Amino acid sequence: MPLTSFPNSNHSTAVEAHAPTVLRGLRARDQDRPVTAREITEALDIPGPAVRAIVHYLRTEGHPIGSSGKGYWYARRPGELGATIDHLEQRIRSMAAAANGLRKAFDAP
Repeated sequence: MPLTSFPNSNHSTAVEAHAPTVLRGLRARDQDRPVTAREITEALDIPGPAVRAIVHYLRTEGHPIGSSGKGYWYARRPGELGATIDHLEQRIRSMAAAANGLRKAFDAP
């Protein structure tokens, strides 16, 4: 996915500049030792949304980055990604419901 087409284009510079560093850091983490977004923002002096943009970009490039309320990690086994995938799919369903609600907004008399 080209960086210019990233949905958060205002963070594309941070993605380009910091994605390799974040990837190296995540590869040193596992599910038992996740790194928080706050730790990444403080280490790289970037905002939280830029961290999310970087993680999104890395995932779309095929890197198995898991996440939970405790932080991010580099998954080494497929089973470590189940909860992350479930969470992302729930967000998709929730956003689709919101979009459908917006479509209905002007359908009512």
